[in-house]
Amino acid sequence: MSRSNRGLAVALWLIVALLFVTTVLTDRTWTARALAVVPTLFGVALGWVALWRPRMTVDDDGVEVVNVFHTVRVPWAALVHVDTRFALSLVTPSRRVSVWAAPAPGRAGVALARRQEQRHGRSVPDTGDGGRRAGDLLSTASGDAAYLVRHRWDQLRERGAIELGTADAVRVPVTLHWASIVLLAATAVGGWFAIAAR
Repeated sequence: MSRSNRGLAVALWLIVALLFVTTVLTDRTWTARALAVVPTLFGVALGWVALWRPRMTVDDDGVEVVNVFHTVRVPWAALVHVDTRFALSLVTPSRRVSVWAAPAPGRAGVALARRQEQRHGRSVPDTGDGGRRAGDLLSTASGDAAYLVRHRWDQLRERGAIELGTADAVRVPVTLHWASIVLLAATAVGGWFAIAAR
């Protein structure tokens, strides 16, 4: 889970709550107050779906990635590469799964991570292929998440717990979040109509 995303979700919810309270206090009609509920619901749903809920879970069976509109389960046997160019990405023969909750750092994030690295004597972990990116820096969302994935992947390979050479045949299940898609679409359209009706 990205701490920065969760902070943004809380900030969005506070702004939405402030706008709702302001609307209720300034508009005297019950119709306007009732219409204010729909865009408020959109803001709350957007914060939860896009910022609060996305996460990555690592276990002995694989990596579960909960993104905005879908969940992907990547079994270890299907994983062929871990990348951090724009965000943590899990690469399989059939798809590239970007982890919404683990974005690569911007310039400010890189500078902060490098300072922390120097202060604590940590270095950018080896990615196994000799390549190192700013997104691999520890103390960044993508770097910390990539380290967890690579570390567990290496442990399981060393123990012989992953059947090698079968990545092409391993299924990578994807589950769409239909309820979230419908909720966001309905509240977005309803919110637009509510604002236009004012």
